[in-house]
Amino acid sequence: MPHPYQATIDLIKNVIHRLPGVFPEARHREMEAELMALERDPAASLETIEEKLIAFGAELWAYCEAYDKFYKIYGEQKERALMREKLSASSREALDKFVAEGGNIESVRDGSRFEHFFNADVREEIVEAELAAHDGVHEEMEKLLAGEKQGDFSILLADFQEKQKALAQKIDELAALADRMPSYAAEIGDKVKTFREGFAYVEKLPSLQDIAQEIQYYIDIMEV
Repeated sequence: MPHPYQATIDLIKNVIHRLPGVFPEARHREMEAELMALERDPAASLETIEEKLIAFGAELWAYCEAYDKFYKIYGEQKERALMREKLSASSREALDKFVAEGGNIESVRDGSRFEHFFNADVREEIVEAELAAHDGVHEEMEKLLAGEKQGDFSILLADFQEKQKALAQKIDELAALADRMPSYAAEIGDKVKTFREGFAYVEKLPSLQDIAQEIQYYIDIMEV
């Protein structure tokens, strides 16, 4: 029987699935085991499961973002070239137009924009080509990460870890206002939870300005 909160558990599975190979393997296995334990415990509350989602997001976000940027630098053009080799002339033209207008090769199979940009026949051809090109390029990315480009990835990772630290500190500032405003505590708590879930890719991640505006909003209320 599925867990009462299987949908949320499945969200966590999707989050873990995003992890690049460069993420510490031992910790990845621990995450899988922790999630499995939750899934086997029908008494596990929604709150407990959502806390695990947030905790995992806090661990993996910087790695996922760093890998995505690393891939964009070293892999995207190669994957696009391999895809184009496998496409008909008309589909190549459509793909080039998609990229020129801001489409992302790595996410070409996802999202409504892909669904609306291409007709059904071209979509099928592009998906098949992307699947064929994907594994080889990502295998090469893993070799670069473990070898000559390891230092480049470390720089990217450190950059995103600093960005995450700044965002997390700002979210903590917002959370601290709940103690000073009991009547707004639940509302603030909901916003804090949503912001933190952004690191797990289940909500939109706020900018520092977004969080600062929320903080100022509640400060203004207190001062009235």
